[in-house]
Amino acid sequence: MIFLALSKSLFLILLIILNKKLTRQQIPFSLKLNREQQKLIGVLIAGLVLIGLINKKNILMAITIGLIASTTEEYLFRGIVLVALLKLSYQTKKAYMRILIPIIISSMLFGLEHFLNLYSQNLNLTIIQVCQTMAMGYIFASIFLRTKNLLFSMICHFSLDFIVTIFLGMKNDPGASMTYSIVPILIYLILGSIILVPVLTEGSLKIKK
Repeated sequence: MIFLALSKSLFLILLIILNKKLTRQQIPFSLKLNREQQKLIGVLIAGLVLIGLINKKNILMAITIGLIASTTEEYLFRGIVLVALLKLSYQTKKAYMRILIPIIISSMLFGLEHFLNLYSQNLNLTIIQVCQTMAMGYIFASIFLRTKNLLFSMICHFSLDFIVTIFLGMKNDPGASMTYSIVPILIYLILGSIILVPVLTEGSLKIKK
């Protein structure tokens, strides 16, 4: 766990340096929140604390995994990749495709990145994880574009990883079936689409260059 935390932290630092020196992508991130957003986050934190008390032995692991995954992956796949793709697709004729195509591509890349987990688990479980994370990437991207603030996709990513780790730890089920993954995948896609509707209706996004 310590090695994982250190490696991910170094990876995040490397991403920040490379972005500053090479891609120079401005990340839409802000800690300035209105009262409603502050209350919502406060309620979420309280809920996560209560969930954490259900299985205290996994709470440190859940916090660590949640933090390292939400910060590094959101910074890379939503903050850099998605924003860059949005800029590249800005000239697309159909307004809604300017948004959907970048979301789909960035979500697929986010899922495919989890093939790296093959070093610690079997192919069947990895494929299931890749499919699930593609759908998760869709909802995280929808949240990011709806709020125009990477902070919220980070918080949602952290919350999801935290809850899963609290209940399951780092246990891998080699007998996992894709059948049982269909429901959560559909839930992610439906919720992501509901969140994204106002953005698609607007048809355009103001992305800083």
